[in-house]
Amino acid sequence: MPVLIRGDSNMIVMPLSYSPAVIDRSFEVVDEITLAGKRFLVIFDKQTPRAAIVKAEIVEIDGVARHIAVAMLELANQKSIGDNVISVERFWEETDLLQVEGVCVDRRYQEAGLATRLYEALVINCGIILMSDNTQYEGGKALWQKIARESKVLAVFVLDTDCGRFYPYDGIKVIYDGASIPEDKIWSIHPETSHFGVVLIAEDKRKIDKLASS
Repeated sequence: MPVLIRGDSNMIVMPLSYSPAVIDRSFEVVDEITLAGKRFLVIFDKQTPRAAIVKAEIVEIDGVARHIAVAMLELANQKSIGDNVISVERFWEETDLLQVEGVCVDRRYQEAGLATRLYEALVINCGIILMSDNTQYEGGKALWQKIARESKVLAVFVLDTDCGRFYPYDGIKVIYDGASIPEDKIWSIHPETSHFGVVLIAEDKRKIDKLASS
């Protein structure tokens, strides 16, 4: 990331919805969330890949049964990273790496932490590692900082894909807590692109703690 682009992304337009048949056919329900007494399903399509949080309650739209989406995540499979084509297996031998290409939350739910819950469900329940995009809008930057600062189950790291090393690039892998690494080491402001090869990585904190204690 990151190259920081000022303003908001218009990548995904909300709201969208899915039919129960599509969810049954293409998605796996990987978590459930209760918010203000209402149930929501976290759904994941590994093949596409894509993920979303939808209302568990089915409503009719133009006479068709639908689950309304309140948060969505566009993802891309990655087998290599960086211009130098570093194999993902160099860092993670048995774990899929998905790059986040877009995230959107219905404005009515943006203070509910749904994007963080979506990231956590994918990493913890699906055994996936998430990687940021190389360009980022203000909202994306704020989300990664929030996850790094507040998530109890995710560990966030800064990876320079150009050199294939984690910050501070001396063989040690330091957790980013939203403030522990200087901003100018992570972000460059568009049109300056010096940090284009830098990405943020979200991993299962339990596995990191286990490795640290072994």
